[in-house]
Amino acid sequence: MTGARETAPLPRIALTGATGYAGGAFLRHLSGMPSPWPVTALVRHVPSRRLPFVTYVQGELPGRLPAGFPPPGTDVLVHLANENRSSDPDVLHAVNVAGTRTLLGAAPCSLKGVLLGSSLSVYGKGAQIRVTERALPQPYTALARARLGAEREVAESMRRGGGTAFLLRPRFITGRDDASFLPGINRLRQLPLRVRSDRIHFSVIDVEDYGAVIAQLARRAVERAARGTPVRTAVNVAYRRPVALQDLFDLLASPPGSDPTRWLPAAPVRALCSALPGHRAARLSERLDLVTRSHWADVGLLEGEIGTALTAKSPETVVRSYRAYESEQDIS
Repeated sequence: MTGARETAPLPRIALTGATGYAGGAFLRHLSGMPSPWPVTALVRHVPSRRLPFVTYVQGELPGRLPAGFPPPGTDVLVHLANENRSSDPDVLHAVNVAGTRTLLGAAPCSLKGVLLGSSLSVYGKGAQIRVTERALPQPYTALARARLGAEREVAESMRRGGGTAFLLRPRFITGRDDASFLPGINRLRQLPLRVRSDRIHFSVIDVEDYGAVIAQLARRAVERAARGTPVRTAVNVAYRRPVALQDLFDLLASPPGSDPTRWLPAAPVRALCSALPGHRAARLSERLDLVTRSHWADVGLLEGEIGTALTAKSPETVVRSYRAYESEQDIS
């Protein structure tokens, strides 16, 4: 015996949503490790560029879960696949709730924890300021209700199995290739809506940092199993400090002075849209509610699990880096 300390085995991961926005960031984070963790990924179609540490199996929730997934020996299930485009409550329930239940029912006894990609939207409609995980969920949309249903499936499964459940609740996930949040803010900036942009604050996180958070919480689930201290909890995911809507307007403004005259008050426009018939009006009302009111979460619980290195980042600096990257791309 040489006295060298034995190396702990690498956590074995089962992953859904591997080809999605968050799942891709998680895999990129793992690929940057000296020894990437072994991953078995459930995908609709095997990607043309395969990562060497990933075993791809074809399937789809809820009806095409292949036998043996998650595979025997899995330590942590990272469940990031969900339906978020449909407005049909039955479809949302079938994929997000019933599909999650099916997935958990197939999990091996080796499972030590589950990470579920959920959303701050489960806290409900209206402004949220420093909202904590102790706040009562009040989901307003069919999608938010389905997300909360999936959370409850995971928490109950891990309660029965004695494992850890981390129910991840980001609000706005952004990045260099953000096709949703920042473009939506830019569209809002170009509307003649009168909003108190200096008083509206958002919790955000870069998608690459979100991938790192997922990896660190997966490791925490394994560590908690080893110590006999499993938890079942929601976890708000964001930078500690929110970003003001006005700062986003300023960062996105190009050219200077191009903002319209703001004469329409936001509240009556939201109310009008919510009163009009039809799916489009209801959807517009939801979007206006989302970007003209604060959605700001406390991340103390997250920091208690993974520390403050990621959460201490400046959201303005992160967003500014995207513009710098775009400029570099234009020059090249």
